Amino acid sequence: MSAKAGRPIDHQKDLDILHVARQLVFAEGPQALTMDKVATLAGISKVTLYARYANRYELLRAVVSSEAFGIHKSLGRIPVNREELCADLCDLIEAITAFIGSDRHQCLMQALGSIPQQAQDLSEVYRNGPERTHRVLAEYLQEAAQRGLIRCPEPVESAEMLMGMVTGLDLLRGLYRVPLEGRSEEVRRQHALRIMTAFMAIHA
Repeated sequence: MSAKAGRPIDHQKDLDILHVARQLVFAEGPQALTMDKVATLAGISKVTLYARYANRYELLRAVVSSEAFGIHKSLGRIPVNREELCADLCDLIEAITAFIGSDRHQCLMQALGSIPQQAQDLSEVYRNGPERTHRVLAEYLQEAAQRGLIRCPEPVESAEMLMGMVTGLDLLRGLYRVPLEGRSEEVRRQHALRIMTAFMAIHA
């Protein structure tokens, strides 16, 4: 992000821009994200917006990347023992489960299913969201395997397996508009422990 020389960056505007952009994407789908609409709803000029994001695709990437980081941030360290590995995987599973069950994700799934979306928009969402999380997880598993904490000769395939175990039928339930049962933090934790235990048993 850039700012004019001698003028301090207004971080509140950055937050306002991302907040508005996130609301548009998750409520109406990525196609609803336009620079005009974001500038208006954020109460800023288009000049200010374009000084931070060259186009709507940069803004879309920022929105999706911030959501993805919130999901896989637990994998930001290299585990030194199996306890840390299991804890990190549980945190990831809980984060994915919470996101899939959130109202914003349900709205996004419904928008994607009912409103035609641009192919490039969908590609940006996938690459910067699920694909990035998959890549980060695969790299994390590879590091853990190199340290002898897990048997994982094919980390890319194992990462996909774990993500599939986590999402289960919830993604389809969202597409078919089947209400997801509210899950308390404790229920999500127990769910994460079951999946992590099964995954680790497969990779023992």
